[in-house]
Amino acid sequence: MMITAETQHCKPGLQTGIQNKMGQRKMTMLVWVVGVLAALLQPTFAGSLIGAFSNSLGPEEIIEYEVVNEGDGFEERKIPSLNWACMEQQSSSSDADQMDVFFKLFGYLGGNNDQGARMNMAAPVSIEYLKNDTGVVLTGCFLVEKKHQTQPPVPTDSNIKIKVRPEMNVLTRKFGGYATSDSVWLRETAALKAILTVAGKAVRSDLMYWNAYDAPFKFWNRRNEVWLLEAV
Repeated sequence: MMITAETQHCKPGLQTGIQNKMGQRKMTMLVWVVGVLAALLQPTFAGSLIGAFSNSLGPEEIIEYEVVNEGDGFEERKIPSLNWACMEQQSSSSDADQMDVFFKLFGYLGGNNDQGARMNMAAPVSIEYLKNDTGVVLTGCFLVEKKHQTQPPVPTDSNIKIKVRPEMNVLTRKFGGYATSDSVWLRETAALKAILTVAGKAVRSDLMYWNAYDAPFKFWNRRNEVWLLEAV
């Protein structure tokens, strides 16, 4: 079945944890905030950024995937291997650094690439949440549209990388509203894990994906998803 559609007096360990949580909240806010800013800014400011977000009422394309199994309150899907334009940011980075991630990604879609190609937005906008030995790394990614999947334009900004995510089976469910803070995403993650535990499915705790499908100006019937990977 094919479907188109986050103080100076803190102990070091505690301080790192606080920074990580703040960073997660900042990154998840950006999917919404950057869209609002892009719509309000004048065309003379970062024209390629505005061009990339000109279709502010919704993406031109939605990721294709196969529903492998429909469980009790969740879906198992096969996500194909696809090219994503990504920029990595440590979760303790400043507001300005976090905002810079998404401005640069929008700029890539708007023509800041070796072909000068202006590309349509494709859904979802995806944040890779990866835990490693030093903390949490958040990577913001835009899905490259179908037209350029085979040979994605090379970013002119060296901080942006074209990342090939391998084919993967994910466990997920849809939820609505504005998911603009890490607490919303982590709450949904916990809820999904609880459902999966009942179903006898263990999931990885080091890697997940937070996905937003809608532009900021869609107020109803919004679609968000946490993708979890089954532990092997």
